Order: sequence, then structure tokens, then C-alpha cells
Amino acid sequence: MTDRSIPDAARAALPRLILRRPVIGQTALNLIVAVYVLAMLNAGFWHRMGLVFGESPLKFSLFSVVIVALTVLTLEFFGPGRLQRPVAAVLILMAAGANYYEQTFGVLIDREMVRNVMETTVTESRHLITAAAIRAIMLTGVLPAALLFWPRVVRVGHWHQAWRWPLGVGLSLAIVAGGLFADFKTFSAVLRERQDLMASYQPGATIGAVVRYAKQQWKAEAAVLQPVAADAVPGPYLAAADKPVLLVLFAGETARAQNFGLNGYARQTTPGLAERAVINFPDVTACGTSTAVSLPCMFSPLSQADYSRDGFMSRENLLDVLVRAGFAVRWVDNNTGDQQIARRTGWERVDAALDPEACAVECTDAVFLPLIQTALDTITQDTVLVLHMIGNHGPAYSLRYDRDRATFLPDCQSAAFADCTEAEIVNAYDNALLETDHVLSRTIDLLSASDRALTAMLYLSDHGESLGEGGLYLHAAPRFMAPETQTKVPMVLWMDQRFQTALGLDEACLRDAAQRPASQDNLFHSVLGLLDVTTTVRDPALDLGGACRRGATG
Repeated sequence: MTDRSIPDAARAALPRLILRRPVIGQTALNLIVAVYVLAMLNAGFWHRMGLVFGESPLKFSLFSVVIVALTVLTLEFFGPGRLQRPVAAVLILMAAGANYYEQTFGVLIDREMVRNVMETTVTESRHLITAAAIRAIMLTGVLPAALLFWPRVVRVGHWHQAWRWPLGVGLSLAIVAGGLFADFKTFSAVLRERQDLMASYQPGATIGAVVRYAKQQWKAEAAVLQPVAADAVPGPYLAAADKPVLLVLFAGETARAQNFGLNGYARQTTPGLAERAVINFPDVTACGTSTAVSLPCMFSPLSQADYSRDGFMSRENLLDVLVRAGFAVRWVDNNTGDQQIARRTGWERVDAALDPEACAVECTDAVFLPLIQTALDTITQDTVLVLHMIGNHGPAYSLRYDRDRATFLPDCQSAAFADCTEAEIVNAYDNALLETDHVLSRTIDLLSASDRALTAMLYLSDHGESLGEGGLYLHAAPRFMAPETQTKVPMVLWMDQRFQTALGLDEACLRDAAQRPASQDNLFHSVLGLLDVTTTVRDPALDLGGACRRGATG
């Protein structure tokens, strides 16, 4: 039975009425986008707002008005005219991604997180792009961004736009300023003391981080290189050594001191090292909470307090000084690259052909062992071999160790932490530490068995890791709010007896020095001291073994 009460013309027009694109003004669209972003993509920000202003509804409401106006200001400023929808779509996508990773891992987007994103590898990033991440970002980011292009936006003429755009920006800015100055004493104190509040605000935090990253990159690329330790020469012990020196320097990845067996962890995650005569440094602080900061910082002559990306890029580093002192320096990488440390000395990635078994899926750090043996068999010159490990790089901890050496079970086999219990995540992390212990222990065995060189090994992790404490996972938290799980790292030194004798080092003195607090500031000076490289740049106060050489005066 057909309904003849609806005229044929009206029936034909019905689908067009249903699918007719709505018409909306520019200002209304910006308000809708602002409300959506703030309501749906700022869960972490509102949680912190509640903690800060929870006992004062008036201040909470007033600051909320400021934030709404700030979001509209951002949309108005970056999206005039026909740029409005593309810009709004990009900002929604940025906020959706940042919101997902904050809610999932507790991470905030700052300049160094942007650097991590820009400098990551495909192998590293694919472990963070899980099915859950894709689903969440599609629903909260891609779909709403696409819907922006459905309505028809009423556009004004060019002359109208010439005064409308600055007016919209000016009004939004006036509301932001007025709201802040309504209680400037409170709001200025909050913004100064609770930096995490605005660091969680999207899309503002991400925009600011990208701008700061770009500014820092520009300054770093424009920097003029300054020589460091131009007077570096072999000291008397090194010059008199009857065999070449080989230092294997492991730059660790994401190993935290709290789970290191030698540091008193409840589990023995370093059984191999515990059986060898290593010198353990139980209280070491990292320069940063990400590889992009800590790794360059620890090889730089700059301290953590003085470190900056452009400062690092404008100075020679430890590798340059070692080359000047006559060492052959080789950097081999099983991670995300040299972070510009070896840009003058050269670097290479691990070759899976070295150990196909260790590289069945992704290369574990066991791939370094054949390379170390080759270096021992062919050494003819004082050498520093820098090995950048994959270590405990998350979230795919299970790929960092040989399944046959997995001890703590059941272990998380997924890069999506939601698929695992907290205990399973910790088990996988600790198994990865066991793999590092295996590699370091086997390295010591190889070095001690060689009669071609005077050998030593130094291991230092770049930063730590959060494993769910306080709702945080992974690393790269802004330094001002980073927990000790991300800033305290393990450090281990081993020296063959022949190395100690030839270079005039007192092991008992070094063991005593190791019990004092240390940091990555010490690496530059301590390596030069350990290898007896003479230079006025070496600071005896930062050389952990500075007073442990025969004939040392301080």
C-alpha cells in the first residue's frame, strides 16, 4: 500500500531534504569545535583542573571561560577564512592523539616528546600504533575532523573578512586577558607552580611544543661548531701501555635503577653481573627522561643544568675528544640512531647477519656479541666501541629478550598494555633487564678472555621507565614532573686486571667512589679519566675515578 497523501514532487525531494547540508556561521563553527575539543579531548586537563580549583567553583568556572576563549582564539588566529576547516581538522587530530596517549600511558606532549616523534624509527613507532590507538583516534579525531566539511559555512566577503578576523582574535584575546586579570594573583601562581595543568591542555600544549621544537631545531642547525679539549693527548699511562686499550661503552635504553638487581631489587635481574667483579653505581641520575635528551647530554661536556640542544650541537663531544687523543671510535646502533652524537665520527646500524638467531623478529642486544669478538680479534689501535642498545625499549618489552631466557612469567606479549595485567607488564620488563644482564655478562667474558687488548666495559642507561606507578607508563615525562622511576638509572663498570695495572687505577678506590651520588654529568669526564686522556677540560670533581690513579693529587 502506498501513501498517496504525499505528492510525487515532495516524495522526490524528501531524500534531498534529509541529506541537505546544514548552514552554519564561521563563529558558530569555531564555538562548536572548541566545545568538542574541550569536552571530549581534554580529560587530563579537566582532571587537573578539579585538583587545582575543586574547592572553589567560582575560580573553576572563571578559568574555564579563559580556556574556552583561548581555544576559540587559537581557532580564530590560525584559521581565518577558508583555512578555518583544515586548521580545525588538524587541531582536532592533534588533540585526539595527545588525549589518547595521555589517557593510556600518562604521557604529556612537550618539546622533547615532539622530538621523539620526529626522530623515531618505523620499527619503534609501530609498537605505539596499536589497534586500540587507531580505533580511538579514528572515533575521536578522524571522524569529527571529517564531519567539519559537511556543513556549508557562511563566508563573508574579503573586505568584511579584513576586519572580522582581527576583531574575532581581539575579542577572544580580551576575554582571555580579562578572565586572568579577574584573579591574577591566583591564576599566575597556578600557572607558575602547576606547569602540568597547561601541559595537558589540548591543542595548546601540542602547538606550543611544536613551535618550541622548531625554534630549537633552527637554532641548533645554525650553530657554529666550537672545538672542545683541543689539548687532548694520551696521558703517561696510556702512552706507555704495551697493548691497545679497548673500552666497550654500552649506552643502555630505558633501564631504571629501581628494577636493577645489583641495586637491591627484590628480584635478581642481574645474576650474571652479580657473579662478576663489576663496580656498581647505585645512585645515578639521568640528564633527561628521553633518549633525545639524555643520550646527547651524557656525551656532552655540558652539565644537566646547562644542557640545551643548540648548546650540544654547537660543541664537540666525548667522541671528538677521544679521536683527537688517538682513539679509534666506532658507534654501532640497535636503537633509534646516534642522536647526532657521532655525526663527525660516523655510525652504523647492527647487521642482522651477525647473529640471525638474535634477529629472528627484531634484533635483541645479543647481536652485539659477535661484533665485540671481531673487535677483539682485529684490534691494532686504542679503541672505544660505543654500542647503543635497544635494552628495555617499550611498550613491546617482550621483543627485547630471547624467549628461552624469559624467567618471570607470565609476561606481557603485547604492545597494548590494556591487554595485560600490571604484573605481566613488570614481568616482561624484568625479562628485558635479564637480557641486558646476559649481554653485559657475556661481554665481560669475551673481554677477559682476550690477550690482544687491555679491556674495560662501562654501561649506563639513558633514562628510566614508569610501569604504572601513579598512572604513568613508558618515559619522556616533562622533567619538572618526572618521577624517580624515569630519572634514576643503573651504571656498571668492569675493568680487566691488566687494564687496571697498565692504566694505574686503584679498584678499591673506584668501588668507594661508586657509592657516592653520581649523574650523567660524570660520563664525559670519567671516561677521559678512566682512559688516561690528558686535557684541561677534564674536571677532576666530575671524574668519578679522578683520585683513583697512582700519582693522582686530587
